[in-house]
Amino acid sequence: IGVGNGGYLAMDSSLAVDTLPDKKEAAKYLGVWGVASFVGTALGPVVGGPALYFVGGGGMEGREPGTYDVRGYVALLGASVVYFACAAKVLRGVKAR
Repeated sequence: IGVGNGGYLAMDSSLAVDTLPDKKEAAKYLGVWGVASFVGTALGPVVGGPALYFVGGGGMEGREPGTYDVRGYVALLGASVVYFACAAKVLRGVKAR
């Protein structure tokens, strides 16, 4: 798993650098990319964990600890569709050079 993830991350960064519109402003573009990645990684468990617990019935009596109903996962995936649509709407306003 570690070797595969290392290869993925190396290629991900290479593709990002190759597709930059202006190589002289690479630090600015990669900084925005890094912040966006960090925010998603940081907020995902903070928002998704409680949502899965409460919507998926993690605190229900008679349920084995650590198990969740499919409704929790449907809610999480539904929220990601909404977040994706919001991001697409925001990015439509970005003008190409």
